[in-house]
Amino acid sequence: MRKFIITSVALLCAATSSWAEQIVHYDNLPVTIELHNGEERSIQFGSHVQVGITKGQQVKKLFRAQSAQGAVHFLPYEAFDKQRVQIRRMDDGKVILLDLIATDKADGEKSLEDVRIVLASDNVVSSDDAAASMPEKVELITPIDLTRYAAQRLYGPTRLHHDQAGISETPLAVKGAVRIFKGPARYKTLSKPVVAYQGGGYYLAALYIRNVSDETVQLDYLDLNLPFSHATLQHHSLEPQGTPGDSTVLYLISERSLKETLYPWTYYQDLKRETQASVADS
Repeated sequence: MRKFIITSVALLCAATSSWAEQIVHYDNLPVTIELHNGEERSIQFGSHVQVGITKGQQVKKLFRAQSAQGAVHFLPYEAFDKQRVQIRRMDDGKVILLDLIATDKADGEKSLEDVRIVLASDNVVSSDDAAASMPEKVELITPIDLTRYAAQRLYGPTRLHHDQAGISETPLAVKGAVRIFKGPARYKTLSKPVVAYQGGGYYLAALYIRNVSDETVQLDYLDLNLPFSHATLQHHSLEPQGTPGDSTVLYLISERSLKETLYPWTYYQDLKRETQASVADS
């Protein structure tokens, strides 16, 4: 019986340790986050966030960063010195700077506890209160919500335009025409981003598509040449140019930033082939 009680207490202590959480109050100065090589550590922000990683960090593949439900999970692939990462909260646009440092875990060293970043605007009285309180319920924004919101803004009368919590307009990442189709529609249509929104961890780009040929064009989702998670066409058929019905709007949604979304998968391959063909002809 005594052995059972000791074992139970040990298990309880281990469970309590695994639930520990470090509270960090953010005061507009970068927060240093220690990591162990090969061990994931979670950082809670209390709101859906966007992780900003530099191109150099992406090339070096020093660590993996995954964002979900207001938390970012960092997994270092090797030990490294200070790496600056920018975190942007989706609901209020506030930016939090993290300095990641990864070291090899020593023998017998305990795993690092999770971290919760608390801003002054979050109205938290103390660290104990923050740890004990449940996170505030955030209204979930779905791809359907984003599509309906964008369609209403583009096609609905102004009197029906209402702001929706969790959805905000975001700058377009590109200017001018975008090549979004492969197949026949690639040469018969002209596409241009007109507005973009973000919410719920998703990015929506509304793209105006116009038929520039004298033929009816059928649009097919399978011909989309952009990375996306959800896509909705206002119309699937375009009448010949210059006639009613020769244009439509595509609502393209992705969990990736618009800088990544609005560049076709085969853009650079196509550009290389076209350049080589131009040189050969000359």
